[in-house]
Amino acid sequence: MEKNLYEELGLKKNATRSQIKSSYRSLVKQHHPDKGGEKERFLAIQNAWETLNDPIKKEQYDRSFVSSSSSFDSLNENWEKKINSKKYNSSIKDKEVETWIKEIYSPINRLISQIIKPLNNEIKELSADPYDDQLMENFCSYINLSQKKIEKVEKIYNKKIVPKAISALGLDLYHCFSQVKDALSEFDRYTQGYVDNYLFDGKEMIKEAKRIQSKMSTEKKNKNF
Repeated sequence: MEKNLYEELGLKKNATRSQIKSSYRSLVKQHHPDKGGEKERFLAIQNAWETLNDPIKKEQYDRSFVSSSSSFDSLNENWEKKINSKKYNSSIKDKEVETWIKEIYSPINRLISQIIKPLNNEIKELSADPYDDQLMENFCSYINLSQKKIEKVEKIYNKKIVPKAISALGLDLYHCFSQVKDALSEFDRYTQGYVDNYLFDGKEMIKEAKRIQSKMSTEKKNKNF
């Protein structure tokens, strides 16, 4: 029998939001491909988190309590299709890698940088007086603009199949912008109640996104992509 999303994170159905977040962080570190984890397990953890971390999606899931097999298998099937859908000869492979880097990786990486780079300054300005209406409005504007950029990132990512030769890079890119997306959600929650934990969590997620971004840049240079 397939695991449901709660079981995928080692939790019971009545798990709290804090327990869900804690379990996700522990599992994603343990099963990340960078640390020798299995791709399928890592994707299953990501899929469970993306549903259970979103209040609307979680409510819908809790009502139906469907098996995780449908949503995860769909994501995994699409990923496998991206990797295995074609038999590549050398010249086609090189061309597809070049095109994917140019049309997918580069614009997404640029948008991620546009979100990450101004963050420290945005937080610094807000910290002068978090209860100042104008400062909070400025920070909210940064969040809203960044969320629109992440929506654009997701659309770009889904435009093209990830070439088999750089499947690891494609997975890293997905994980990177997922971290940024989750961080922005945490920042948004902070603006609604001034709970410092949300701000801290968001900053930690951005740190992880920057680490992955740096790793991708190094890999790209080393392989002359």
